[in-house]
Amino acid sequence: MALISATEGDLYSVDWLKVVVYINHDQHSLNDGIRVDIRRSEDGYDTEAQMQSFRPVWVRGSYSSQLKIKSLSESTLQIEGNFYKWLYGQNVTGSTDLVRLVFDVVRALADQIPAIAPTQEQLQAIKQGLFDISIVDINKGLLFQDRQEALKYLELLKHNSSYPYRKKDIESNGVYFGKTSKRWLIKYYHKGNEIIANRKHQKRITAELKAVADVMIRCEVRIKWTQLREWDLLTGDKWDTKTVIKLIDDAHSKLRMPEPVALPEMPKRYMKFISCHKAGTVVDCYSSKTISKMKADLVRKYGFYLDGQRIVSHGKQL
Repeated sequence: MALISATEGDLYSVDWLKVVVYINHDQHSLNDGIRVDIRRSEDGYDTEAQMQSFRPVWVRGSYSSQLKIKSLSESTLQIEGNFYKWLYGQNVTGSTDLVRLVFDVVRALADQIPAIAPTQEQLQAIKQGLFDISIVDINKGLLFQDRQEALKYLELLKHNSSYPYRKKDIESNGVYFGKTSKRWLIKYYHKGNEIIANRKHQKRITAELKAVADVMIRCEVRIKWTQLREWDLLTGDKWDTKTVIKLIDDAHSKLRMPEPVALPEMPKRYMKFISCHKAGTVVDCYSSKTISKMKADLVRKYGFYLDGQRIVSHGKQL
C-alpha cells in the first residue's frame, strides 16, 4: 500500500463549539425550550423553531445538524453544536475562522427567531471576538490517493499507533487517544464512513464532497475548558487561523508510529514469505489461511503492507 501524507491538500477547520455570547433575548421563551432545526430549501435556509415546553435537543458528536441554545440570563446565551454544519448542511469542508462562525450563527439565529434580538453593539462585540468558549473541536483532513489507502491507514493506526500519556480506544471507524480526559483528546476516523453512518445529518453532500470524504482520514482534537484556560484560549479574540493550524499540527505531530524495520532484521520465515510474494509464487508455496496470517503479522508486528509486487512500510517502498 502506498501511504501518502496530505501536504497542500490538508484541510483544516473548526468543528464543534460551546460558547457563551452576550446578547439580548427573551429568556422565558428560550428556557421553556427551543429546538432549532435548519433545512435547506431552494430559496435558502428554512429554520423551524418549535416553542414548546421541553429541553433543547442535545445530540452529542460532530454528526449533529442541530444546535443547543440555553439562556443563562437576560443577556447571556449559551450555544452549542457544529456551527459550520448548521450553517451549510455539511462539514467535509469547513472554516478556521472561529469568530466569523460564531458571528454568522448568532446573526442567523437573530434573523430567524424573534426571541433572539441582539443590538448592533452586541453584534459588533461578537465580531471582535468578545465571547467565551468552553469547548472547541478543531480538525485536519489527511488526504490519500483513494478510499482503500485511507482505510488501510486507519487500520495501521488501530494496530500500530500510540500517543504519549493517552490511553488508546479503538472503535469500528476510529481511534481515540485520551477519550475520557478532562482536558483534551485526539481522535482519527474515516470521514467517508462517518457520512454514510450519519447521512441524515449531512444535507448538502455533493458528489465532489463525498469523493473528498472517501479519501480523508480526519484528525480531530477536542479541547475542553480546563485546557483552554491553561492555554489562554477561553475567548474568541484569542483565536485565528494560525492558532487553529498550529494546535492541530502540534497535536498530530505527537502521534507515534513504529519505525520501519529493515528486511534483514526480520525472522527468516517472514523474509521467505516476502521473497515468494515478490516473485509471484506465494500462492504456490502457502495456503490461503497462512497467507492471510502472515500478511496480518507483517502489519501488526512490523508495519509492512504487501501491495501487488511492492513492499511498503509507512509510505516508503522497500
